[in-house]
Amino acid sequence: MDIVAILRKKVSILDLGEHSAGLKAMLSHIETAFRHLTRGKKDEDQTAFTDAIYRTNQAFEGAIKEAYRVLTNKNPDNIRPYDIELHFSKSGTFRQRVLDQFTNYRKEWRNPSTHDYKLDFNESEAFLAIVSVTAFSCLLLDEIAQKIAYDKEVISAQRIAEQFRSEINVVNGDLLTKTKEALKVYFVQHTTRQVGKGTAAQWLGSVSGFLAATMPEAQIRTDAPLDVEKLHKTADLLIECGNEKVIVEIKNRLNILTYQNIIDQIEHLIISSAIDGGVIFFLPTMINEMKIHETERVLPDGKRVLHIISPIPIKNGRSLLSPDVTR
Repeated sequence: MDIVAILRKKVSILDLGEHSAGLKAMLSHIETAFRHLTRGKKDEDQTAFTDAIYRTNQAFEGAIKEAYRVLTNKNPDNIRPYDIELHFSKSGTFRQRVLDQFTNYRKEWRNPSTHDYKLDFNESEAFLAIVSVTAFSCLLLDEIAQKIAYDKEVISAQRIAEQFRSEINVVNGDLLTKTKEALKVYFVQHTTRQVGKGTAAQWLGSVSGFLAATMPEAQIRTDAPLDVEKLHKTADLLIECGNEKVIVEIKNRLNILTYQNIIDQIEHLIISSAIDGGVIFFLPTMINEMKIHETERVLPDGKRVLHIISPIPIKNGRSLLSPDVTR
């Protein structure tokens, strides 16, 4: 696995903005760190490994500065790196897996090398630092991509939000129906635009941004834990309004071989977490038709409902179209 190539691709797919130059500089520092590592091994130059660490430090600071710019919508130019690090340590902005990588790099590499000018690093330490900051940057790029997609979708959806709210309130006032109808509008909007493929982070940001614009009365959380004691149980989206809670699972591809497993998993999540209902939302990325196929399932408890929105018709876990479109 070429982890730098993964990071390079994540940088390249972002929409251009004020963050672009800083993220390209961050990537350049990591690429240079790898060159220092290679030089140190080839020439048996121990100083090259320390040079690599200093480059990863610059990449780390560049990454968190641009993340601060995007995630807080504030200019980081006149803010000390220490204050930005402190903000991310305490704000709860980062999801746990990103925070873990953030904390690890600060503790193991940045702080020691910054405060002790006599330190020297060996080949193994340089390699670990490069992998650590690159992995952190990859996770951070997902956060940035999601926020950019969210902001873009909120702006785009504003023009239809008022019309949608007036229409959906006539149909039904419950949160599950509002969520389902909003997702159907999103489906049509994006099928009409014939959007290209996005990453999971971009789609998550886009869908959550659309729901935020069309359902401003609801609180929408992404990658939300559903059980305090079992944090590995999360929902792509958890939507709350008053005493109502609905989850949405977003799927980019529909595979008939795993379809029933997905249904079983989501039903279990809904029942075990005392959620009012849910939607499995297959994105409009498989076929270029503005047609929505909707399935409603009553859960085994006889109380809750699961809606499935897909671009192809499904009956009893089998596609009614050619199996090729589900691969």
